[in-house]
Parts: sequence; C-alpha cells; structure tokens
Amino acid sequence: MRINRWLKTVSLAMLVMVISACGASTTSTALTPVTLFLGYIPNIQFAPVYVAVDRGYFKAAGIDIKLEHSFDETDGLTRIGTNQLQFGLVSGDEVVLARAKGAPVVYVFRWYQNFPVGVVVPADSSIQKPEDLAGKVVGVPAKYGASYVGLEALLSAVKLKESDLKEVKVIGFDTAPVVCANQVDASVIYVANEPAQIEQKCFKVRVIKISDYANIVSNGLVTNDTTISQKPDLVRAMNGALAKGLADTLVDPKSAYDISRKYVDKLAADDAVQMAVLTSSLDLWKTDRYGYSDPAAWKLTLDTLQSMGLVTDPVDLTKVFSNDYLPSK
Repeated sequence: MRINRWLKTVSLAMLVMVISACGASTTSTALTPVTLFLGYIPNIQFAPVYVAVDRGYFKAAGIDIKLEHSFDETDGLTRIGTNQLQFGLVSGDEVVLARAKGAPVVYVFRWYQNFPVGVVVPADSSIQKPEDLAGKVVGVPAKYGASYVGLEALLSAVKLKESDLKEVKVIGFDTAPVVCANQVDASVIYVANEPAQIEQKCFKVRVIKISDYANIVSNGLVTNDTTISQKPDLVRAMNGALAKGLADTLVDPKSAYDISRKYVDKLAADDAVQMAVLTSSLDLWKTDRYGYSDPAAWKLTLDTLQSMGLVTDPVDLTKVFSNDYLPSK
C-alpha cells in the first residue's frame, strides 16, 4: 500500500515537472507582436520585406510581424513618434523634419543606399545633364516630399536654383500621361518604376539620377527613443530580419518576385514591367553592409532641408539616425 502511494506521489511529481517545463518552453518562445508600417500600397518594391516574412526571418527572430500598408507616411511617422507604432519604413528627409519638430523618431536601418529619385526626359531631348534644366518646365508630383526635396538637392549640387527654371509644375502622381503628352520638358520620378511605365505607354526616355549628384537619405527602418531604450534587442531583431530578406532578394530576385505575388494583388507571374522594376531596384539597395547609414548623406539631407527653409532650428544628427543596432557583418 505504501509502495503504491509512493509510486503515485512520484508519478504526480514527474507530471507536474513535465507540465511546468512545457509551460516554460511556451513562454520562452512566445513571439513579440510588431506592426511594420509601409508607406505605400502593396508593391513589388517591398520584395525584401515580403521575402523576410515568407521565409520566416521575423518569426525566427522572435517577432510576430504584421504589415500595414498606407499612403499616409506622415500619419505613420506621427504614430511612431508617439509610440502607437514601433516601426515603419520611412524616408530619411521625413525623419529629419520630424526630429526638427521634436518627435523622438530614429532611423536605424538604411534600406535604400542610393536615393531612388531622378529626372526623366525623352530620349531625344536636348537635356543631357542637370544644368540643362535651366529655363525648362520640370514636373513634380507635389511641392513636398522626397521628390521635391530631391529636385532641390539636385539643383543645389549643380549651382542652380528653382528660380533658374522656367517653371516647377505640380503634375500629381500619375506621371506617365503628362510626360507622354509633352506637357513638361522633364519630370521628377522614381527611377525604379516610372521610366519603365512611361516607355510602356509612349516613348523611350533618359534618366538623370539624383544620387549621382546628391545622394541624400531615402527609405529605411524607423523606430523611436522609447523602443530603443526599452527594447534594443527587438530593434536588432527587426534589422536582422530585414537584412536577410534584402540579401536573399539581391541574390535571387526571381524567387523574390515569385514570393511577392503572395502579397501584391494581381501581380502576374509574367509581368515584364514589374520584373524590370524589381531588377532596377537592386542597384538602389546594394551595399557592403546592410543597413549602414553614411553620416555624410545625413548632413547633405539636413543641409538641403535647411536651404529650402524647411528646417530652421538646429538638429542633432546623432539623434536622427543610429548604426548601433545593425546585424554583424
């Protein structure tokens, strides 16, 4: 009788230990929920993000990732600044502007190593270099945002001012019809996708890349002071997952394209234009160290915004960006 009681006691103890171990294991592998803000609709240009999600790089880093696409980059950055969101892919100029207004946002992973904006002209245009824009009508989507800041940086780099142009014409974000109708002499565009779209609709074009003259900071991963202070390992984990998705995309863009079809509605398997967009994007992302921010690029970005009168107060760039949370080489 005593032996039976002893066996029951031992068995019960062992069962408790097993249950406790299982509970501890479940707790230790619980994923941290993170919403990643993406400042545009689902698009092939987010391929590295989709690859990182699809191949489980976020999950392996302990992150339960949710993607939030939106046109309103300002809203996303505002929510990051108030810690309603912890992470977003946002343009560098917007981060400087937000920090200048006191928002505690920090750029922690430089995705686009080359500024993705340029100026497009018809292939037979007499405009061969930025200086040739003097006296010409140049289209911009709007007189704000990365396109407009990029134009100002380009003009400044070649000692021109906006007043040296005949007109800076606001044409909206559907550029191809305006360019095809010759309503402008040149237009500011995103180099990865818009030249291909214009050529598909009308004629061959030539692109002047702003990064060749003024490589200001473009899109990258942004977080806030609170997240960095309280969850530095989470910042590192986000950077690491993005770096893996980016590396995979650069090595095998065709596989990245195929994966993106799961996330981009109506992206066809044989869409030559969209594949060309992805291929063109690769050169914008290449780097010897994923995520690294060049301090000189940040200074140029700040100088451009100050020359435009958009930043009037001093800005401490050491608080705007950080290379401290990047994956090891």
